[in-house]
Amino acid sequence: MTTSKKTTFDISENIISCDASYRGGTLKVDVSELFPSVDNPVMGAYQNYLGGGMRGAIVGGAMFDPDELANDNERELFHEVAESIKKYFHDITNDEEDGMNDEWNTMDYEKNQNMPVSGY
Repeated sequence: MTTSKKTTFDISENIISCDASYRGGTLKVDVSELFPSVDNPVMGAYQNYLGGGMRGAIVGGAMFDPDELANDNERELFHEVAESIKKYFHDITNDEEDGMNDEWNTMDYEKNQNMPVSGY
């Protein structure tokens, strides 16, 4: 859930698709209730598998340019939501209950963000 000064947004209630596992994957979220004026209001996150049990840093993205947003408040909200989506994705791919409790699977979000994005 994203909570800011302006809104409360439940990511889990707005998921379009999610293909996430211990090898990374993708997440797409409908953000039309937050940004009704943009075409294709979809934001998300993805993560590459680096090999050897390691996943890369989680990267956020959007199907629209944040410069299209109406004002500075919406652009600030965009960045808050982007970070929340990345953290949400991290939470669903780092499940300590799945039997894969190694150092890579239980890496905290801040340490994950220091990993490379790709192994290539």
